[in-house]
Amino acid sequence: MRRLIILLLVFPTFSLSAEAQIPEPMSSKSSVDFNGATWTKTNSVDFILKDKNGKTISNVEDLVYLKTDTLAVLDTSARIIYLLADFKDAAEGSKGNAPILATNIGKDFYLTNPYSFITYVNDASYSGDFSNIKGNYIDFIAEVNATYLLEGIRSFSNWGAKSMTKLSPAPEDTYWYRDADNGQYGVIKKGKPIDYTNATTETVGNDLIVKINDIKTYVLPGYTTMASFVFNQVQRYSGDSNASTSETTGCVQGDCTNGWGKWQYENAYYDGFWKDGKRDGYGLYKWVGTGKYIGNWKNDNMDGYGAYLADNDDNVIGEYKNGQLDGVGYSVYGDAWEQGVYTNGNLTISYNFYTNDVDVGCTAGDCQDKYGKMVWSNGDTYVGFFKNGALYMGTYNFTNGDKYSGMFNAKNQFEGTGRYFYESGSYYGGEWKNGQYHGRGYYHNKDIEQQIGVWSNGTLITKMK
Repeated sequence: MRRLIILLLVFPTFSLSAEAQIPEPMSSKSSVDFNGATWTKTNSVDFILKDKNGKTISNVEDLVYLKTDTLAVLDTSARIIYLLADFKDAAEGSKGNAPILATNIGKDFYLTNPYSFITYVNDASYSGDFSNIKGNYIDFIAEVNATYLLEGIRSFSNWGAKSMTKLSPAPEDTYWYRDADNGQYGVIKKGKPIDYTNATTETVGNDLIVKINDIKTYVLPGYTTMASFVFNQVQRYSGDSNASTSETTGCVQGDCTNGWGKWQYENAYYDGFWKDGKRDGYGLYKWVGTGKYIGNWKNDNMDGYGAYLADNDDNVIGEYKNGQLDGVGYSVYGDAWEQGVYTNGNLTISYNFYTNDVDVGCTAGDCQDKYGKMVWSNGDTYVGFFKNGALYMGTYNFTNGDKYSGMFNAKNQFEGTGRYFYESGSYYGGEWKNGQYHGRGYYHNKDIEQQIGVWSNGTLITKMK
C-alpha cells in the first residue's frame, strides 16, 4: 500500500487492479433451524419451553396478553420471541408447538396482533400516546419521557414483533416529517398530531416555518430537501432565530452544471457530481444538525447505492430510489438493526441474521441469496447481501486494514457505486467496474490531495477539479 501511494504522489494516474482482487467466497447454507420448539403447561400460569432437540430454554419471560389466548414469551438471552398458541385456557399438562415470531429483537421493541399492541422499553411493558403515520406509529411514552418509532407495525397481517427506535430528544417531544408525494407536512407532539386547523406555513429557503394562530412556532429545517417520512426534531422559533445558517447560497465552488461542484443550501450543502444542473452521480449531501447521505444520485434524488449516516449514529444503507430505500438494505436505529428488502422506504421482506456455529466460511446468516457473513482463512471478512452465492452489496474488510463498502458483480469484483477506505487514510468513492475505478469518482490520498473526475480502468482520464 505504501508503494502505491508513493507512486500516486509522483504520477497523476494509477491502477488498483492488484489491490482490488478478493477471494472467492465459500457458499454455505445455514445449519440453524428454529422450528420445532414446544411447550408444556405445568400449572395455571407456568410452562416448560424446549427447543427442537429437547433442551429446556431458560431465561424466558412472559409478555403481555394481547386480547387472545396466545401467550408471547421472550428468551432474554437469545433475544427470540416465541408464540404459545391457546396457552391461556389450556389444561395443566397440555402441550403445543412454539413457533418463533421474531429473532434478534432488541430490548426496546413492540409486540402486535390484529387486536392490540404493546411496547417494551428495556424489556418492561408500557402504553403511550401514538399516531399512525403511513403504517408506522410514533409513540410517546410518558413514563420514560421518550418518543419511539414503531416502524412497519401495521404491515403485519397477524402477529408481529420488531425492535423500535428511540427518537432523539426534541423540544416538547415534538417531531416533524414530510410527505413529498402529497405536498404535505406533519408535526407530532407527545405522540399526537397538532391541531392543523390553526396552523399555517411559510417557506424560508429550504426550511418550513409553522405558525400556530399566526404565531411563528416551529422551524422544520431542511424541509424542502428532506426525504419523505423521515422523523426529525422540530426547532422552536424565536425572534432571534434565523432559518438560514449561511448567508451565501447557490453554487459556491466548482461546476454545478456538468462537473463537480458544491452547492450551499439553507441549513445544508451538496458536494459532488452534477449533470444538466442536477445532482447526478457520486456525492455528499449534509443536513446541518441531522445527518448526511453519501452515495449515488440521479435527477436530484438519492438513487442507487448510498448510505444515510445520522448525527446520532443511526444508519440507513442500501439501494435507494427516489430518495428512499428500494431494494436490499439495512438500517440501524440505536441498538436495533434490521436487514432485508425494502419497497418505498418500508421493509417488506426481513432477513434473519443468526450464527451458523462455524469459524470459517458462512459463519452467520444465509450466504446464498439473502444476508450473511463470510470469513476467509486469511482473516478477510464480508458482511452483507448475497445473490446466487456471490457477493452483491455489503462491506468487505481486508486483513491489512483496508475496507470496501458498496456493490459487487457476479465475479465478486467491486462494480457499481462503492467506497474504498485505505488503512493509510486514502479514500475513493464513486463508480467501479471489474474491481477498478471506472466512471466518475472522487479520490484523495492520506494528505487529502484530491483527484476528481472520470476514471477508466483505474486511471484518471478527465479532471473535474
